Amino acid sequence: MNVGRSVGRLLKYSRVFYAWSRKQTVLPYLPEDISVEVTNVCNFKCAYCPQSDPDHFKKVRATTLKPDQADVLLSRLRKSGVRTNVLHFTLDGEPFVNRRFHEICKVAHAYGFDNIIFSTNGEFATLERVLELPQSSSARYTFCIDFCDDKEYFETYRGTPGSWDTVKNNINAIVHDHRLDNVMVHVTDITSFKIHDRAALQTHFDGLRKMFDGTRVAVASRVFHNATGYLRDMGNGTPRSYNLCPYPWTSLVVASNGDVVACCRDLQHKTVLGNLFKQDLGEIWNGEKYQQLRRSLAEGKPEGACKDCDMPYEKSKFSARNIIATGLIRLQVLE
Repeated sequence: MNVGRSVGRLLKYSRVFYAWSRKQTVLPYLPEDISVEVTNVCNFKCAYCPQSDPDHFKKVRATTLKPDQADVLLSRLRKSGVRTNVLHFTLDGEPFVNRRFHEICKVAHAYGFDNIIFSTNGEFATLERVLELPQSSSARYTFCIDFCDDKEYFETYRGTPGSWDTVKNNINAIVHDHRLDNVMVHVTDITSFKIHDRAALQTHFDGLRKMFDGTRVAVASRVFHNATGYLRDMGNGTPRSYNLCPYPWTSLVVASNGDVVACCRDLQHKTVLGNLFKQDLGEIWNGEKYQQLRRSLAEGKPEGACKDCDMPYEKSKFSARNIIATGLIRLQVLE
């Protein structure tokens, strides 16, 4: 563990916590939790994702990031003062659909982003493709894969025919190949999307854990909803307590066309806060649109992409367990 870097991150996020708890709209720091989308095109049409909507690309244009465009975005982040080495290649789409993904990772490494985390459905994460990712003594990769132990369930709600076996085999190949000791795989159980009985969920989760072994694979469960954050029991009339969403105080999410959107759930660009191809980060991060987003959430009156999101009402997101997991996995506080 890099003690100096970890201490720095803890101090950084203590400032973030203070600004969030005080509901500040102008922030005295830059975001260090950065996500950049490499494509919004996907080979899956998951039931819980806008990709399954035939009109999805009428609402948002299909785009794919090129290495030279990634250079522009990452250069702007560094010139603005972003110092983290952690980078998420996540929003919409499947990163490995972008045939130049490994080149984009090389650009990221050149700018010191050597701890790369991204969501992938795993179908194209073959050994051949994964071994293309640039390697160095400091390079680290974390793959986040949504999966389950039931082939029929998976191929009904998430994958395509035959994809369950492919994903399972790819995960096992990655975590057992000694050349990929710097790759960690986080598998999340999607069973709760349609199954809600606790005993059944536990049985499926146990089955999923038995499918994988090794020190470089971790299996987790959570309340699973659709990709844009609309939980199944939203609007059922039950009183719900409102919690202030921390994302606009912590995270910057950049789409492959340069749009800065509200968060990683804003797949349809309902709230565009600026464009990093056209503007500097500081101009966006504390611009009027970002301030208004923070203000509306602080007042308990979510707008745009935040209007129907479950985040403020989902208690588990604000539990100590989830906060610790977010710090360790997403924010890499104790790297």
